[in-house]
Amino acid sequence: MFAVSSTRRGVLALMLALMAITIVGLAGCSKEEVVDPYVYDSLRRITRGDTLSVGFTFEIDAPKLEYIKGDVAIIRDGNLLEFLVGQDLEQNYPNMAGTLLGVKKTFTPQPTHLVIERIKRGGVVEADSIPAPKGYVLPKMLRAGAISQDLAGAPLPELGWKSKDYKEAVSVYLPENEGDAFKTIKSAYLNFVHRPRVGLPDSVAANPSEEDFTWYAIGDETSMELVDLTPGAVFMLELLIEKDLPLIGAFTVVSMEDEYQNRKIDHEGLGHVIGEMRLDWFQYANAYVQGYAGE
Repeated sequence: MFAVSSTRRGVLALMLALMAITIVGLAGCSKEEVVDPYVYDSLRRITRGDTLSVGFTFEIDAPKLEYIKGDVAIIRDGNLLEFLVGQDLEQNYPNMAGTLLGVKKTFTPQPTHLVIERIKRGGVVEADSIPAPKGYVLPKMLRAGAISQDLAGAPLPELGWKSKDYKEAVSVYLPENEGDAFKTIKSAYLNFVHRPRVGLPDSVAANPSEEDFTWYAIGDETSMELVDLTPGAVFMLELLIEKDLPLIGAFTVVSMEDEYQNRKIDHEGLGHVIGEMRLDWFQYANAYVQGYAGE
């Protein structure tokens, strides 16, 4: 009887031990492993679509920026441009040196860009779930195939303001008849500025608002006002000015100042303002930026 009891007690102890191990194992299996949603890789592989991530979330080394203003920055990868977006990026980015950025690859608004959601420094997350800024504007980039490469070129900066020059410019650059298509040409300006529009009343000119400012392309002795610019084009024009680069692109003259008394006024910093034109597109690196806000 004693032997039977001892055997049973041994079997019971073994069963209890196995049950304990099973329970511990099951408890361990029930605890899900925490997976970092940000997949680390190089900027080039992420932007080219070579790396996959659920939710298009990635982690990159904080990159060197080509240009930054407000919430938007440009990263230049060779002659390719990538856009990085973050809250008050212009002020905050200097403090991000040496960090890893958790970013979301975002497809709207175009072009495709990266929005900062997390900042990690030395393996420690110091900022997470960062909301995207609201209302940020990106330049619209055009495909090379969408650009007419065979546009005629013309020296727009050499336009004059006297009556003979005006008549010649009208015959060359404006439609011959009402309803005819406008003429788009390639040209280049070394100088262009954002300043209060000429002809403002003295009371307004003394304290102009943002709506009173406009862009002028400045030639040898005359200037043309750039009209109907996209907000994204303005961002890129400011980049060109900061880097002291020329404005090279496609221009469409839409009107010429027909009053000689107005053309002969020599405005400081502009010379003679003789008309208005659209900036259909312009170049930066190997990219084409849409300049005209119309169709």
